[in-house]
Amino acid sequence: MTIISKKVELIELFYDLIFVYAISRLTSIISEPVNGGIAPFSLFAYIITSFVILQAWLYFTNYVNRYGQWKWYEYVIAIINMIAVIYMANTISSTWNNYFVFNVSMLIMLFTVVFLYSVHAIKEKSLKGAAGNSITILLVVCSIYIISTLSILFGHMDVVIWLNVLAILTGAFLPFFLKGKFDKSIINFPHLIERFELLTIITFGEAVVGITHFFNVNNFDFVPILVFLIVIGMFGSYVLQIHYLVDHHREERSLRLMFSHYFIVISINLVTVAFELIHSGEINYWIPSLMVIISLIVFYLSIMANKEYYYDGLELRKKDIALMVLISLIGSIAILLSVGSIYGFLIGALIITLANFGVLLNKYQKFNDN
Repeated sequence: MTIISKKVELIELFYDLIFVYAISRLTSIISEPVNGGIAPFSLFAYIITSFVILQAWLYFTNYVNRYGQWKWYEYVIAIINMIAVIYMANTISSTWNNYFVFNVSMLIMLFTVVFLYSVHAIKEKSLKGAAGNSITILLVVCSIYIISTLSILFGHMDVVIWLNVLAILTGAFLPFFLKGKFDKSIINFPHLIERFELLTIITFGEAVVGITHFFNVNNFDFVPILVFLIVIGMFGSYVLQIHYLVDHHREERSLRLMFSHYFIVISINLVTVAFELIHSGEINYWIPSLMVIISLIVFYLSIMANKEYYYDGLELRKKDIALMVLISLIGSIAILLSVGSIYGFLIGALIITLANFGVLLNKYQKFNDN
């Protein structure tokens, strides 16, 4: 079956930029150490809010992928959605206390997508298809955010974060229970994977901005070069795995692609945060060391989860997995054995990123040779 790629419109790229701004704002929650550490709640809030933002991005992206034709009302809805994202992003800070605006912004974003699906359902004259299924899921999620917002108004702030967690889990797992008459042929896999690639590449761009503090024009050393090589190693690994080894022209429900990219984007940002914490000079080195190790492991597990989309005849063998695990273990041990040493920290991270990049590059070259 021939899969025709759907063109990614320029307005979609602009939309992605708005969301990357929101994601970049998240670093303000944990990038400033307090007494040499990070408050556990701040890290928890960071991860939860990351999922909220990425889920909101995915709701609109899924609609565009399935039904979007960029008619005039879709442009209007996209603009309203983006304005709400900016308001939502500007509520995020280390002293985050404006949950009301955050929740209202989320509700606006969600209801705009409900409106778009409703227009399509009216055209189909049915709520039994994928559009009706999406409307049901989104309205359930909206209901939870409404309850969360009412909790703010009535002074029950202690339950707000947990209601938002429930909204995330509902949006993530309800599709497994409310499947409806879902026709996976409505999903344009080439378009969807290109959207995820673009969002991830822009996130890498934010990572580069985050490490520019290391590049001191008045005091040259090798630290900024090593930091940059770590980011390049991650970027190269992502491109090889997702862009070159994955077969884009296929018919898939693509749930694995969606969920893995949540963790890919979050892990890239956490590596950036770890570098910023080290640069601050006010952090216990164990914190960024463990953050980098966990983030890199999550990053490589997440990109490798997409091996199910490989081209026919291409597979990840047990010895490839064993080698990547060994590389990650050696790099992690190097980081832990040199806590307090910036060069030891960076060399350990380089072992993980560049060596895993080498494994994927070797697989790509062998596949091309065949």
